[in-house]
Amino acid sequence: MIVRLVTVLAAASLLAGCSSEEGLRAQELLQQSEAAQAKLSSSTFDGSLGIAAEGMNMRMSFNGATSKDGEWFSMRASGVPDAGDMEMQLVVRDGKAWLNADGRWRSAPVPAGTTSNGTLSAAAFQQLARYVKAVRVKEHQVIQGKTVTTIAGEIDTQGMVESFAKFGSLAEGASFDLSKLGLDIGDIHAVLTVDEQTHLLVSALVGFEMKADGRTAKLDVRYRLSGANTPVTLPSPSG
Repeated sequence: MIVRLVTVLAAASLLAGCSSEEGLRAQELLQQSEAAQAKLSSSTFDGSLGIAAEGMNMRMSFNGATSKDGEWFSMRASGVPDAGDMEMQLVVRDGKAWLNADGRWRSAPVPAGTTSNGTLSAAAFQQLARYVKAVRVKEHQVIQGKTVTTIAGEIDTQGMVESFAKFGSLAEGASFDLSKLGLDIGDIHAVLTVDEQTHLLVSALVGFEMKADGRTAKLDVRYRLSGANTPVTLPSPSG
């Protein structure tokens, strides 16, 4: 689930640059990464989502695991307005989902992203290409003893929203002018790190700034692959 979220946000910024030489290379590398991810028998990951605004500094840390049996996701949040700290867990297995937000497991709807590969169509990327401002690919870097490639890029957010809207059922008769909604979302910045040996996406950082009613909020999503093809045991909730 989180892997798909990060991939959607980052790929929207990076693969859309396919009109440039570096964009084509980025597309090739991320397609290799997607294929490598699909072959994993199991994985573990962690990361965080941060929201900083006037008088608020909310951060949600998460970790999880995937296997052939299903997926597990755990989140801990701090600084939530009028709520303080909170925790939750979600397990998806055998086509069913369970949620634990108060120490008890309860049946829950299966998240939409768990039954598909979550990829975006090539047509969407082609539409997005016109809005890319920059794509940068740096290969053969040694970071923490691993040889990796970093891929970075920025994209005009309004153009991205309009492009994706053309492929959604909500596009007809709907307005996707963010300014009319009172929102001013800055360009999305994304940095991905791909292990050159395994071709796996090992880390990602996606960030942007949003303004509304004269207030500014900064959002960032961080993701790290902490394990691949290692034994994973998912919780077995009852209910």
